[in-house]
Amino acid sequence: MSVSVVIPSTLERKVVGECVAAALDSAARLGPDAEVLLVANRVPPGVTYEGPASPALRVLHSDPPGVSHARNTGVAAARHDTVLFVDDDLIVPGSWCSDMYQALRGGPVAVSGPVRLAVLGPITAFMDHQRFYDASPLDGHSGGLLVTANAGYRRDLAPPGAPFDVEQHPNAGEDTDLALRLRAAGGRIGWLDSWATPLHHVDEDVSALAGRALRDGRSCARLHFRYGLEARAQFLPSPWRVYSAALAGRPDWYRQFAELDSVPVRGAFATMAFIYSTCLHAGYLEETGRLLGHPLLEVDAEPLLAELDGIIAAAIPGGTTWSPLAERLTPEPRPDIGHLVPLSAIAEAFRRHAPRTGVPPRPVLQYLNRSEGAWVAELLASAERTTALWQRLERRSDLTLETVEREGRAAGLSLSQTCGYLDRLVAGRRLMPSAQPRARQARDSARGIRRTESRSATASWGPGNA
Repeated sequence: MSVSVVIPSTLERKVVGECVAAALDSAARLGPDAEVLLVANRVPPGVTYEGPASPALRVLHSDPPGVSHARNTGVAAARHDTVLFVDDDLIVPGSWCSDMYQALRGGPVAVSGPVRLAVLGPITAFMDHQRFYDASPLDGHSGGLLVTANAGYRRDLAPPGAPFDVEQHPNAGEDTDLALRLRAAGGRIGWLDSWATPLHHVDEDVSALAGRALRDGRSCARLHFRYGLEARAQFLPSPWRVYSAALAGRPDWYRQFAELDSVPVRGAFATMAFIYSTCLHAGYLEETGRLLGHPLLEVDAEPLLAELDGIIAAAIPGGTTWSPLAERLTPEPRPDIGHLVPLSAIAEAFRRHAPRTGVPPRPVLQYLNRSEGAWVAELLASAERTTALWQRLERRSDLTLETVEREGRAAGLSLSQTCGYLDRLVAGRRLMPSAQPRARQARDSARGIRRTESRSATASWGPGNA
């Protein structure tokens, strides 16, 4: 047996040729029957593939727009049941095909692995530090979801049919949707972190951060609408309250990045994290309103991104080396960075370009909070694991970010979760200061939802009835 590597592409990326060359090299190391399928999709007029040629390479064309269409085209044409996915701006190491192939022989229906970004400046440094392209963990060997920038699956072990949903998720969230369906069918998703890591080449641009957040928010809304509690990893708790607080410039909490030593870098990262979170909520609320037939926001993305670009640029300290970042992984007091995070300017940008359309009616608010109870329960469990993790780690004198990440994943925690707890330790806050009130609110909300769902007037507001 061998592998088929599927690469969807508009052929516009600067590193498409390098991406294909790396995939071909890795495939050849696995064996002569391995193949690479470059699927041209949404290719602008006059743009053609000018990369390396090989008997192992097939260039296909997918007319319907969307990465899901392109990947499905590649899967349908693949000669092998072991199918690997990589993005057209990601360079895989030579052992990639062999490592993925061996991992998929060990029982999981799918595997995913870490991705690191080529750091070009502050935005890509922030995205790399936050592990934007890493699937969320269940434990040290299993992932909760998939990220198809670096993933593979066994077609012969998966449910029949095309893997990606081109109707619901043509361009975003398709990998999460696939992971949820694979797990629902009893499959396990493996995680690989003991091998050379692929390198992602992402533009140093606000659209890579804030534009992605808007898309991710919309995708989360669709997934949660479709799957309910099964997709609670995509649930944003109290989204209307959180977004309203952001528009007022008075968020409950935002990441302080206490794990980093540089105060200016902490301020820049906190600014970008708050912008990403607010964009995520904007996309989530905008799409939820569309699904429910009750508009909640009016997002004008182009001027919003332009204004956010200026805010980020103003928050970036000059003369900074963005890779590697100096760490400070101890729960000791840190200089305050509140004056470095332009909450008012960010709030004003969203008030102008993503305003609320009015106060949602009670049934809509109840829908928005319908998974609050499950979220609180999981957060409390996460709090216990994170507390135990830090009690073990903070005694170590050789603590590094890599250690925190590895130990955290083994406990089912992402790097941002464990470092977020460090933020609260440094600030003298408990990990879940309002868990009990939130739990009571969630119970009350759940009772209201049950009453609401019994009425025919709101029976259409749920999965499958968009």
